[in-house]
Amino acid sequence: MSTPTSNVLKELTQFKKEYRDQYFQFTEGQRVRYNELLNKRREIVKNWHDNDRVQTSFKTVKKEVK
Repeated sequence: MSTPTSNVLKELTQFKKEYRDQYFQFTEGQRVRYNELLNKRREIVKNWHDNDRVQTSFKTVKKEVK
């Protein structure tokens, strides 16, 4: 099952809200789905890092004044 990045984030955010609303407890089904989404999100971010699509630091550019 392929889930776009934005949908993964939206579902994770929804699960976090439900987690708070349910007194910080997930049902077994929710826990399984949350873990699937979390692992999918980690794969997406790892892929970004592997393909140099994440800025890790700033480059300092020095311009000479003429």
